[in-house]
Amino acid sequence: MLNSEVWLHQQLREQLWKGPAAVSAYLSIATQLIGIALSALFLKALTGPSLYILSISGLLCVLLAWADRLVSCRNHNLGLLQFSLAQSRHRIKAMGIRSEEIDRFAKRLWLDSRIAFKFKNSRFRSVELIIQGLDLLTRTAERYGTGGRKVFCINQEPIINAIRLLDYLTLENAEEVIEQGLANSLTSLPEFDPEGWALTVYRES
Repeated sequence: MLNSEVWLHQQLREQLWKGPAAVSAYLSIATQLIGIALSALFLKALTGPSLYILSISGLLCVLLAWADRLVSCRNHNLGLLQFSLAQSRHRIKAMGIRSEEIDRFAKRLWLDSRIAFKFKNSRFRSVELIIQGLDLLTRTAERYGTGGRKVFCINQEPIINAIRLLDYLTLENAEEVIEQGLANSLTSLPEFDPEGWALTVYRES
């Protein structure tokens, strides 16, 4: 099983590259570079000011990335986990899969005040493990292209069972039951992974 701390750092790096701040930075810097190129060709007097503007934009992008990191890591990484779950749901939809349990879990993670309160006070390991399991499974399944749907559906049961337990148990009871059961499940590779892509996914994380 991939170490949770290593996995969280990997998710943070991914968000800093793909999150809103990163996208804004790419667009801003690309626009500024185009402007500098045009200035150098047609209006050389504007090249200097354009470089100053680019420097300021770069600094703002760094500040946005720093703010993005702070928001993601607040409340024991709740924002980071929400980002990771959104990425997993995107992969699931790309494989043509609809899961009421996962959609319901995502809604709770965003809207359930009890879950938010628990994250504010401490880590919620059972939720972390569900999201970690989904991330690893969806990244493994997408390596199979059109065959990813089968890989996901065969291996999803431990995660779906954990989500159902979270629905029916109190948060305190769910924490103990799910953490132990899902942690044991994640110590082994997926049941159906004929080409062994899970090992590659683990190494890349």
